[in-house]
Amino acid sequence: MRLSIRTAIGSGAFLLAAVGAANAVPVSSLHPNNVGISSFGFSFDAGTNTITLRETWTGTGPGIVQITGLENTVQYTVVKIITNSSGTHWTSFAQELLDPAGFADDTDDPAPAFAPPGFTSSNDTDGLSFAQGSGIPRTSIAFGSTAADELGGRDFLDFFGGTLLAGGVDTMNFGLSDNNGVGSGVCVGVVCPNQPFLLVQRPNALSVVPQPSTLVLLGAGLLVAAFVAHRRIVAR
Repeated sequence: MRLSIRTAIGSGAFLLAAVGAANAVPVSSLHPNNVGISSFGFSFDAGTNTITLRETWTGTGPGIVQITGLENTVQYTVVKIITNSSGTHWTSFAQELLDPAGFADDTDDPAPAFAPPGFTSSNDTDGLSFAQGSGIPRTSIAFGSTAADELGGRDFLDFFGGTLLAGGVDTMNFGLSDNNGVGSGVCVGVVCPNQPFLLVQRPNALSVVPQPSTLVLLGAGLLVAAFVAHRRIVAR
């Protein structure tokens, strides 16, 4: 039997409707430390393992979404529809996964300043990632470039190389998975895999500072663009 779950959250209201039965299904809601997202909606299609998030932003973040119920070995596709009602244009969009602290497989980088209490960075051994190695496309209508790191003490996925105008809408696609970590066999007194986990989103931010070579290339590109614009003006 096909399973469909829909959740809507806004102004403190929570609605959950389920049809059918399954061992586990994803559930998502706004975390209490959320700042940027004012309206949130969630739905899940079990036929395609697709999670759809609908977010309306009236602040610049961080927007924090809590997710639970991902099954081991399943690669989920996330479709995120974002409405930028913050009044500010966005030129980048940083996303990072945070898992509960205190697990036996924690070899994380230090928790970032925006991590709520009880959560820490996600490392390469805890099984939580942006569907690392799955080949699920990472796309955005507004942003043409991505940067990701899932091989160290953090899991982040940044979108940049474009602009989401104030009042604009963007659709992002990427993957999520929460598999049993390599430390699962020695997780004493806790349940593995680590759940729930957080998706922390920060407009106009990047998870890492660009390397000097990247800045040089960016500067060169801006100079070329300025030169071309100047030539066009002179030619008129």
